[in-house]
Amino acid sequence: GVRLAGNLPDRSGYSLVVEATGTTDGLRIAIDCTKPRGHLVLKTTVAGKHQIDLAPVVINEIAIVGSRCGQFEPALAMLADGRVSVDPLIDARYALDDVETAFEHAGRRGARKILVRAA
Repeated sequence: GVRLAGNLPDRSGYSLVVEATGTTDGLRIAIDCTKPRGHLVLKTTVAGKHQIDLAPVVINEIAIVGSRCGQFEPALAMLADGRVSVDPLIDARYALDDVETAFEHAGRRGARKILVRAA
């Protein structure tokens, strides 16, 4: 299953970890969460320098892969025809009149996507 780093019962034993926190601690936590010979995908950029110990990457033979957004047209087609469901990633939907509540919700620890609709 999918878990957020802040909600992990322990930080070891995951064969695939995607770092997408946007925080300076995210990479360190992601390395800690990746089991030996596992894969770590870097999906975020942080406007700052990382100062981390890379010894666990070498010792545990962790494969690190950078990932960009990819091609939008095939992704949009898969969303349009229902081959990919994003509903499990959406925590809440708010009307534009409730935008302050939506921002408060989005700021909670562990919040995923919060949508605001204009009409």
